[in-house]
Amino acid sequence: MKTRLIVADTETGGLRADRHALLSIAAVDSEGGEAFHSLVRPSADWLVDEEALKVNGLSLDFLRDAGRAEAVVMNEFVKWMKARKGAVFAGANPGFDVAFLEAAAKRCGVEWRAGRTLDLRGAAWLAHERNIISLPQNSEGNPKLSLDAIAESLGLGRSGEKHDALEDALLTMACFKTLCFEEKK
Repeated sequence: MKTRLIVADTETGGLRADRHALLSIAAVDSEGGEAFHSLVRPSADWLVDEEALKVNGLSLDFLRDAGRAEAVVMNEFVKWMKARKGAVFAGANPGFDVAFLEAAAKRCGVEWRAGRTLDLRGAAWLAHERNIISLPQNSEGNPKLSLDAIAESLGLGRSGEKHDALEDALLTMACFKTLCFEEKK
C-alpha cells in the first residue's frame, strides 16, 4: 500500500458529538498494523443512550471499571497520531468519528485535527458503480453502505454481532486493503 492510512473507529453514547459521550477509540496503522485502543470512562456531563449501549455491547458499569479518563485517553491518542504524521485518516464513516474525536480533544484542551480523510463508503459506492464489487441494495434500490454490507461483499466479516471499535477498525482496514490496494489478478 502506497498511501499510509490510519483507520479509526469510535463507540459513542449516541449520535451527537456535542451531547453524547465518547466510549471507545481504536485506530490501526496500515504500515505494520500497530493499533491504538482504549475505553473511555464516561463523565456524568455527557449523555449515554441505552440504545447506543445495545449496539456496542458496552455497559456503564463496565466502562466505569475498565475505562480511563477522557483527557488521558485523548492525550495518548493524539501522541499516537502525531507519531504517524502525514497519514490519511480513514474509516467506515470518518465524518462521524472525526466529529467525536475533535469534540473530545477540544473538551480536554488537546489540539488535534484529522486532516485528510478517506471514507470507505464512498470508495465502495464507486467500486459498485464500476461493477468491481456487488453491494446488496436497500429498499430504494441504492447500495447498502454499512461496514457489514461492504465487508460481506468483499468476502470479509466480523466475529460478533456487537460493534467494537477495535474490531471495526481492523475490519475497515481489511476492506480498504481488499477494495483499494490489493493487486487485481
